[in-house]
Amino acid sequence: MGYYYCDFDAAAAAVDSMLRELVKEHFGDMPHGELEAVREFVFRDFMHFLATRAGIYNWRKFSEERGRQRLCMYIERKWQNLWQLATEWLNLWKIKWSQRVRLVFSEEEFKRATQSVKWSNGIEDVLKKIDITELRLFVIANLIRHGEVAGVEQIAEYLIRDEINAIVERHGPEKAVEMYKSGKLASRLLARIASLKNVGDPLLLLKFDFGKARNY
Repeated sequence: MGYYYCDFDAAAAAVDSMLRELVKEHFGDMPHGELEAVREFVFRDFMHFLATRAGIYNWRKFSEERGRQRLCMYIERKWQNLWQLATEWLNLWKIKWSQRVRLVFSEEEFKRATQSVKWSNGIEDVLKKIDITELRLFVIANLIRHGEVAGVEQIAEYLIRDEINAIVERHGPEKAVEMYKSGKLASRLLARIASLKNVGDPLLLLKFDFGKARNY
């Protein structure tokens, strides 16, 4: 029995082309640089959304190659309905983008907004000892399941670092690693994600600089 190979790059390019049209419809009055930055976020967020729907991020010991094949086949199978799905998703994405993302347009404003954020030195030690890819995908999938569909990569990174930072500052790096292995860190992250429904503030700060977006 032969192995079916699905061309992920071609499938992703088709999705990207479709989303370009939708983004132009919804954000066509934006300056070109901002429009391209938004389009990149839309594409990556939508691909995470599809991967979550396909159940790919539920796997233990995530394999990127296997995940790409599974997502590619999911896109092919759902292609006839993908435009409608993307349209409905983008309506929610726009709401969440406005709610969760704060835009700044100068370095001075960016520095003022982030000067109070300090990470413990022990965070990097913890990140080296855990499967950060698996944890990141776990958080992304659960953000999406809770309706948080915009800027999911960046928000997931922030939540992971913020929770680890809180543990490191109170108990030290080794305790943070222990809590990761026992599943307690995942439980804290799930509770944090569930609590976002009560939070109306932005979670992601983006500095736009003529087409280049910097995030925090």
